[in-house]
Amino acid sequence: MRRPGFLAIFLTLSAVAVTLFLGTWQLQRLDWKNQLVANVQAGLAAAPVDLAAHMTAPTADPIAGLGALTYQPVTVRGVFLHELETHITPRAYKGTSGLHVITPLRLAGGEIILVNRGWIPNDRRDPARRNQGQVVGPVTINGILRAGFEQGYWTPGHDARADLWFWYDIAGMAKARGLDLPSAVVLADKAANPGGLPVGGVALPALRNDHLNYALTWYALAIIVAVIFLLAHRRKDP
Repeated sequence: MRRPGFLAIFLTLSAVAVTLFLGTWQLQRLDWKNQLVANVQAGLAAAPVDLAAHMTAPTADPIAGLGALTYQPVTVRGVFLHELETHITPRAYKGTSGLHVITPLRLAGGEIILVNRGWIPNDRRDPARRNQGQVVGPVTINGILRAGFEQGYWTPGHDARADLWFWYDIAGMAKARGLDLPSAVVLADKAANPGGLPVGGVALPALRNDHLNYALTWYALAIIVAVIFLLAHRRKDP
């Protein structure tokens, strides 16, 4: 075998080390995702709970109390505050770009929680263009509770000029609308809204778990790099 140069050895070892590290990291992510999927499945399989009882429970930290219900089916009753709705973008449905409608719901006891009512196309953002769906009076919402949100590294903040959001920035939404809100959102189920909009059920969790494939890809790249290095420096016949 030909003696490889220092630079070739350094680059090869660096590439192998990095790909092995990334493969191992993906295996760690796989364990995390498996646990998350198990928690979500357990939550979805639980019996629905009356959210109002948890909203009014005398606890030192009601937000943390709601966090314990994340991914669980809930039922909540109240009146929509349509004039305070907000919108999260971009959200696609069946290949069409649009928004998710986030509307505050005032419970009988005065507490308020956000409800993701579903998807609308961009050209129906104006509530006047979907007036039938702006239900007046008491409603009962069945859905899944989500709590504890974090902004992604590349996720933009609030676009104040367009009044659009890109993630569940509950604190920001509460400040913008002058509301006192827990850090939780009810994701409405697929029950049809009058007039067909918003389209409910589109925000329900659907977790993908591709970390094993990613890990195998990185490990395969480590092997390929090592094989290329060995082939490039194999002994040549005279």
